[in-house]
Amino acid sequence: MSGEMIWASYEEAIKKIRSVIGTRIKGNESNEISEIHILANSERNPKQIVRDVESVLAAQFGIEIDHKIVSVVQLEQQEDEESPSPNFPLKRAQIRPKLISISLHTNKMMAEVKVELSMGDETYEGIASGTSTTYNRLRLFVDATINALSGSLMEKLFFATEDVMITRLGKYQVAQVIICLITPLGEQNLVGCALVKNDEREAIVKATLDAVNRKLWFY
Repeated sequence: MSGEMIWASYEEAIKKIRSVIGTRIKGNESNEISEIHILANSERNPKQIVRDVESVLAAQFGIEIDHKIVSVVQLEQQEDEESPSPNFPLKRAQIRPKLISISLHTNKMMAEVKVELSMGDETYEGIASGTSTTYNRLRLFVDATINALSGSLMEKLFFATEDVMITRLGKYQVAQVIICLITPLGEQNLVGCALVKNDEREAIVKATLDAVNRKLWFY
């Protein structure tokens, strides 16, 4: 049985755990589990979910894992009387993505943006390309940041750039970003902002991270 088929059977078992919405397992070349990513609602404490994951894998497959390889992204739903769509309260991330580097390369009418982030001990790179108009270049910095984050987040979490702008607030310039978070529970717009200090590009990336950091909770 291939590694993908083995992981699929493990994932199906984990999805049956209460509060789990989705899961993705990564393995190494020896077909050993190296990472388990969980998307869950807020009904239960992440530590309880992790313990259940350990128990399910041990009971059904005879596998013992280190709880440190399990990460939980927890979305908390709250009733909203004005709108039937899901609304998730904001939570701080225990492990925040940090900006390492940004680069912009242009070739005639095209532009390519590369953003490198770190999260814990891992490094993630995102690339976005498109036409080299003034506004689209701003969007590319958001898209590249989102693409870098997609390497660390689960496949059931999707982000899409809604809008980005540089505005003036008093004597300051501020980068503002609106991102749409798409999950199995619905959609929600996230807003992030950051002061422009020396570099608009850096401010846009930090505004994107500000929007995402307010939503994710990593165990």
